[in-house]
Amino acid sequence: QLWLKAHYIEAEKLRGRPLGAVGKYRVRRKFPLPRSIWDGEETSYCFKEKSRSVLREWYTHNPYPSPREKRELAEATGLTTTQVSNWFKNRRQRDRAAEAKERENNENSNNNHNPLSSSMNGNKTLLGSSDDDKTPSGTPDHTSPSPALLLCQNPGLPSLHGLAPPPGPSAIPVPGGADSVHHHHSVHHDTILNSMSSNLVDLGS
Repeated sequence: QLWLKAHYIEAEKLRGRPLGAVGKYRVRRKFPLPRSIWDGEETSYCFKEKSRSVLREWYTHNPYPSPREKRELAEATGLTTTQVSNWFKNRRQRDRAAEAKERENNENSNNNHNPLSSSMNGNKTLLGSSDDDKTPSGTPDHTSPSPALLLCQNPGLPSLHGLAPPPGPSAIPVPGGADSVHHHHSVHHDTILNSMSSNLVDLGS
């Protein structure tokens, strides 16, 4: 303690102001205790390595020691009961934080291992929404009436029967074959000529 106090006073004179906790820590690191007054064991929060090893060994068997066990540990390590209790509490907090971080890392690694499935699910969602939003161009609009209905509803337009083309020769049944068809056309032609001749005679008279 005298060694450290002397260096603290010297550092405060050089800086011109009292040292804080960080300043004292830097002084201890810069001027370690000589071998003549220090056994060389590293200390952590005023706990020697021997004391920490005893506490760690007990922690593996029982992280929650009873008050009587804390007193026994304090006697075995040379610490106070409060120091032993604080050590166990801090150790439990560190372990819980480490477990939470490990779970988070595992979840992230699982998500990174399955990028294809997540992207496929996203594409399916996009395709489903686009199919619902878009109507194919080839699909007829069922709400618009057909031309036939428009013609039936409008009395001013000719009927569908009037617009239908006359049946061709193939649609008329011909019992006699090709000769009957030729004879029919000849008779029809003669009838037309006779009617035209009679009309001319009437005009001349």
